[in-house]
Amino acid sequence: MFMLHVRISAKVGKRDELLTIMAEDSELLPGCRLYVVAVDVADADGVWVTEIWDSEEAHDASLSLDRVRERIARAMPLIDPDGIRQQRLDARAGIPG
Repeated sequence: MFMLHVRISAKVGKRDELLTIMAEDSELLPGCRLYVVAVDVADADGVWVTEIWDSEEAHDASLSLDRVRERIARAMPLIDPDGIRQQRLDARAGIPG
């Protein structure tokens, strides 16, 4: 099991545009059990993403898919690279099946 919890900071005024891209094609990718995009109501630029994968390899494989690479390319200009914090977590309970 591989789990990521990431805070992404959108450039000022670009959060809604970033959310639109991140919410596209919401069908789960092979090996992905959960993909949630959320906002903190007290943080105008923050976007939170929680992902649970069967394995780190499944996650890495998803990054080579054309549709994923295209979405990342469109999202990157909207992201403040200094505002990214990533946590790798070891999920122990409550994992969607």
